Amino acid sequence: MKKLGLRLNTKKSVLSPLQRTTYLGVVWDSTTMQACLSPARIDPCCSRESERRPQRPYQRDTFWPDVHETPTVVAQNQGVLPEGKPASDETILQNRAPFTRNLYALKWKLLTSWCGTHHQDPVNCPVGTVLEFLQACFSTGLTHSTLRVYVAAMSAYHAPLGGMSVGKNPPGYAFPPRCAEAEASSTTPCPYEPIENQFLAIKTVLLLALTSLKQVGDLQALSVAPSYLDFAPGMAKAFLYPRAGSVPKVPTVAPQPVVLQAFCPPPFREPDQQKLNCMCPVQALDAYVHRAALWCKADQLLVCYGPPKRGLPASKQTLSRWIVDAISTAYESSNLPSPLGVKAHSTRAMAASKALLTGVPIQDICNAVGWSTPLTFVRFYNVDVRATPDSSVLLP
Repeated sequence: MKKLGLRLNTKKSVLSPLQRTTYLGVVWDSTTMQACLSPARIDPCCSRESERRPQRPYQRDTFWPDVHETPTVVAQNQGVLPEGKPASDETILQNRAPFTRNLYALKWKLLTSWCGTHHQDPVNCPVGTVLEFLQACFSTGLTHSTLRVYVAAMSAYHAPLGGMSVGKNPPGYAFPPRCAEAEASSTTPCPYEPIENQFLAIKTVLLLALTSLKQVGDLQALSVAPSYLDFAPGMAKAFLYPRAGSVPKVPTVAPQPVVLQAFCPPPFREPDQQKLNCMCPVQALDAYVHRAALWCKADQLLVCYGPPKRGLPASKQTLSRWIVDAISTAYESSNLPSPLGVKAHSTRAMAASKALLTGVPIQDICNAVGWSTPLTFVRFYNVDVRATPDSSVLLP
């Protein structure tokens, strides 16, 4: 090349032929014909993003209606209570646990969305509108304890009615007991009440792993903050977003939100549908969020339920142990021996293979998991579900 008059920079050149190389901060791969940012470029971007105020990195799903914010709603979102609320209420709200504040904000967001579709001011709406909203929630199958959380959240943010909060107003205060009486007479009991904290936690983690096809690290990155957790009206869907600054195991893949679909929601037309509804991930997630609000000390979605780390964020090893415990419990409840060598990562292969067997396009499976090509699934995760003994225990 020197004879041709060309100057060669040996420090920036690669003299041996390669199929994958890094140039100008970009990884060039000739085998997959793709180019992506190198980890050296991704890490500084993630560190700068984590220093910013957490914001939702994705647009709200089109399923949600547009909410026209009134001046009182804008003031509440900025941390200022609506006019007429004493300053002591703001002090009480700020002194609550962070998890409780996030839970109240999530319930208040649902009321704001519902009022937007009915052209009502969520802060100054009459008690009749509040009762109508609670009745709509109860009609979707929410339990008495869940409605109590809604009432407490509205009492914190709603303007006083007749000199008292919504929760202490006679019509609003009497509504949840009426719901409890109606719930007691219902033929459809809640499958998550009563249930021990341990079984609720491991069941929720297992359902999240099976339905989302995510790894334990991705589940650990989920947050309970209102900016990263949403429930669609009627508990038809749940939207979970990874925390800002969380780096996936494969940095070249952009983190994607987890969208959970309700499984066999009521009303039930057949007896089997009520049994299948016990495996609904949306119902399990809602029950877990409300139960964990009693002891949670962090914004992470999945937290430890027992001492000595009760309320602290659950580690990856803990989540993996929960998934294995849930699988073993599922086999034991069916009077079957637990499989040997089962791991938390086994849920991804089993769920992806079952989805392919039921007719889900392989490209949709790759998009949900984050695989760039179907070759990864074919080589490492494709399992013959029909030949796997007792696979129906986990996947009905």
